[in-house]
Amino acid sequence: MTNGWKLDDAGQELLAIADQIAVELVRPAAERLDKEALFPQETIDAMRSRGLLRLVSSPDVGGHGQGLRTAVAVCERLARECASTAMVVKMHYCGTAVIEQHGNDELRRSIAEAGQLTTLAFSEYGSRSHFWIPVSTAERTAGGIALNASKQLITSAGRADIYIWSSRPVEADGLSTIWAVPADADGFTIPAPYDGLGLRGNSSAPIKAHNVLVP
Repeated sequence: MTNGWKLDDAGQELLAIADQIAVELVRPAAERLDKEALFPQETIDAMRSRGLLRLVSSPDVGGHGQGLRTAVAVCERLARECASTAMVVKMHYCGTAVIEQHGNDELRRSIAEAGQLTTLAFSEYGSRSHFWIPVSTAERTAGGIALNASKQLITSAGRADIYIWSSRPVEADGLSTIWAVPADADGFTIPAPYDGLGLRGNSSAPIKAHNVLVP
C-alpha cells in the first residue's frame, strides 16, 4: 500500500491489517448486512483480536497510541467496502478518545486490553443535533447517579459495551456532563430497531434510560 496518509511505520502496519480485514470480511458481507440490517459482528471481532479496537488507546494502558490521522485512514478504508461498518468503528474511536482524555486507568484498560466496544450516546429527541445542550437528566440518589433520557439513533445500540452518555450536569458548571455507562446496566431499553434507507448495518436505534444508575 502507498503511504498517502503519511502514517508512521506502526500506523502503516495497522492500516494494512484494516485493509486485509476489509477485503476478507467487510467486502463479502456488505450487501447482506445492509439488506438484512445485520450488525458487522464478525468484523468487530476480527478488529478486536488483531488490535484495531485499541488503535487510539495510549500505550500505557495497552493501546497503540495512534492519533486521528490513523483512525480516519482505517475508517476510510472500511467505508470503501461498507459504510455501516465504518460508522461503527468511527463511533468506537470517538468514544475511546473521550475515555482516553477523561477516564480512569481501569476504564481505559477495559478498552485497550479487553477490547470493549464504545459508542457515543449524544443524539436526543429533545435537543436534536445540539449535542452540547442535552435534555437528558442526571440526579444524585442513594444508589448513585440516576440517568433518565430518550436518546435518538445511537450507533451500535444494544451492541456496544460502553455508552459515552451525555446529560445535564448534576452539580458542575456547564451545559452537559459526560458519563461512561455499561451498556448492560439495568434500565436501558431499545424501543425499536432502525429501518432506514441506508446504513442499515450499524445497529442504530433509539435508547431509553429509566433510572439507570452510575455508581
